[in-house]
Amino acid sequence: MSATKITFTLLALSLLAVGTAAAEPMTLAKCIDVALQGNPDITSANLEVDATTAQSKSARGAFGPRLHLDAGIQRWDSPLSANFADMLIPVVNVGLQNKNGLTPIDKSDLTGPLAALAQPIELRAQTTWSASVTLAQPIASLWTINEGYALRKMGVDLAGLQRKATRRDVAFQVTEAYYRVLQAMRLVDVAQKSVENIDAQVKRAQSFYRAGTVGRNDVLRAELGLAAAQQRLIQANGAVVLARGRLATLMGLAPDAAIEPADSIADVTVGPVIPAAQAEDRAVAERLEMKEILAQTEQARAAERLAKSKMLPQVNAVANYTHSSPATMFAPKQDIWFIGATASWDIWEGGGTYYGIDEAKARLAQALAARRKAENAIRLETRSAHVNVTTAAEALAVARHAVEQAEENFRIEQKRYESTDNTSFDVLDAENQLTTARGQLQAASYDYLIAQSNLSRAIGQQNPVEGRAL
Repeated sequence: MSATKITFTLLALSLLAVGTAAAEPMTLAKCIDVALQGNPDITSANLEVDATTAQSKSARGAFGPRLHLDAGIQRWDSPLSANFADMLIPVVNVGLQNKNGLTPIDKSDLTGPLAALAQPIELRAQTTWSASVTLAQPIASLWTINEGYALRKMGVDLAGLQRKATRRDVAFQVTEAYYRVLQAMRLVDVAQKSVENIDAQVKRAQSFYRAGTVGRNDVLRAELGLAAAQQRLIQANGAVVLARGRLATLMGLAPDAAIEPADSIADVTVGPVIPAAQAEDRAVAERLEMKEILAQTEQARAAERLAKSKMLPQVNAVANYTHSSPATMFAPKQDIWFIGATASWDIWEGGGTYYGIDEAKARLAQALAARRKAENAIRLETRSAHVNVTTAAEALAVARHAVEQAEENFRIEQKRYESTDNTSFDVLDAENQLTTARGQLQAASYDYLIAQSNLSRAIGQQNPVEGRAL
């Protein structure tokens, strides 16, 4: 491969990362802060807290009295009136005729006070309206209301715990994604170094070929090795783009958002790890999932009490004021009021309420059984995280030693090639082993950091990076 082609390839690789070159450097802590504000899961958890808080306030409002207003206005096609003479005279005349043929009477025969019967009387005005205000205060149902309010309030606490757990998990996911970006960038450095090493070998082989020391096939083998190394570099750059996209998505940003990690980890230091049994006990004591189980158990108990309270009769104190207008013959009073009490009791409704108590008891038993299961799951998860940390630390030590051996082997093979004691194949094989060892070292370094963060999360630390409260 000519020097011009090599230069063009490296230029293309540099253009691949040009979109991230202008990105503002962001520390891990800053990325977590952005994620805690914009991650969709956290937004959903925040809205769930708002929803349960509103439900709790709604249930609290049932303790006080209810003020109810009924009002209406009617416009009739015409007033409703009646003439009592038209109704009474026919009846009287029938009676007169039945008694010795007495002469029937008409309206003109009505004199004195009876003359008023001949005048029309308004029974309903053309426009009528009325308004009634009722004030009802629950009495016997206050127990039911209190249990319902307690249940809703526990829902707020549970939603708060779930929000904390979501924030903790998002913080860990961002931490893992951030380290994966750094790992991908370090692997690009490894691939770039491999290209440089093999490019130097190509030039060496070409020089030896011109001197007649090696054959053409030796140069071709070196150039093929360079092409393979360049392919690995292209793939490594692509992995960086994907890693950045995942990190941006977790932060609530678009996948193509430019994110440049500000942290630079030159060498990972392996620290002490708490014993596995101690880690498990701490996880059981501090994990939010255990607190959620306890909250769910209390919710189930409250639901059982609520179901029992529905067996009682519903008694309310009631006060009412009614105004109607205008006054009529049959409703002379326009303002009336009363005070009293109402009671209702479903004496028999097919056992619906009774079996609701059985359901609540079964739900409580489920919650109690889930606690043991959750504790075992947390212990297993913590043990797995602990094993991952210890094995990652051991793998890191092995990887460091392997790099030292690979570097020495590559140096020896280069010297042998310069003495024509081997071929480009031996040098390329040594370089490939060195590149693999360096890549494994970077993978082991960031695997250890991620495993360490995961153990912190597993034992109940809310922010697996700095221990900050979320």
